[in-house]
Amino acid sequence: MGLIKMKLFKIFNIQIKISYLIFFILIFSMFFNYFSRLMVLIVVILIHELAHCCVCVYYGIGISEIEIFIFGGVAKFQKYIEENPKQEIIIALAGPVSNFILVVIMLLIMNEFNIGANYMIQLFLTANAAIGLFNLIPILPLDGGRVARGIVGHYVGIKRATYIVIKLGYCICILLFVVGTYMASVYDIEYVFISFLSIYMFLSNRKEKENIDLIFAKNLILRKKSLFYEGIMDVKHIIAMESVDTKNIFDEFTLEQYCIITITDVTGKVVGSLSESEIIDAIIEHGYNITLGDCYGLKTKDEF
Repeated sequence: MGLIKMKLFKIFNIQIKISYLIFFILIFSMFFNYFSRLMVLIVVILIHELAHCCVCVYYGIGISEIEIFIFGGVAKFQKYIEENPKQEIIIALAGPVSNFILVVIMLLIMNEFNIGANYMIQLFLTANAAIGLFNLIPILPLDGGRVARGIVGHYVGIKRATYIVIKLGYCICILLFVVGTYMASVYDIEYVFISFLSIYMFLSNRKEKENIDLIFAKNLILRKKSLFYEGIMDVKHIIAMESVDTKNIFDEFTLEQYCIITITDVTGKVVGSLSESEIIDAIIEHGYNITLGDCYGLKTKDEF
């Protein structure tokens, strides 16, 4: 169950929401002179998320809302951007790039008008640089993780790419936890924040597997409908022995192509073929453990 969020205002018909926890932290920060820091951080995060939204608008992808919470922000899209690796890469990069552009613009203004780096300017520069760099870490659902998935997904498909980046994310989170714990015990207790952040990212990273499974299932269901209306689709051919489980074949399915499976016996002789839809129907009815041979046997039995 997610945190309750408070509606603030709308920008270009995009609802901006903030976690009530952030709201109470802001009130609390007034008594400890942290209010200005938090406000700058929230503004920088909001600009970061709006940069994502601008690119989404360019691609015709709707955005319902932006949520600001204790560890950052997230823009909620009305379409799965994961389905198009190229778009996902560009949309993901828009956030960090906007932060770096703001740093460059501020430095140019300071140089042009001979402005010194006072406390607020230094805070603005540091916040943008930190958020930009942090989001480039290859952990899902951070922008760096989305870029990594988009690049890998171009070669192995979005589902397998997600699993690869999730495993990479686990390793990085464990490393950050160890580093944060060590620095907190040796240098300053404030570094324990890194450990807590790594735990939060670890859990968020794991949730991405559930998200991609839902996206993948949705697209597989829609595949028949798309093929029926359009009449044409890119195909992926798979050759497998009849003893192979359908689960192993299902793991080879991608969002980008429709699969046709050619079945052979132990001698290499072609037994027959099955479509992606027939494999999915067999899995739904009989489970993952049914073999291709059994699946093809059911098909021929139904035909007769």
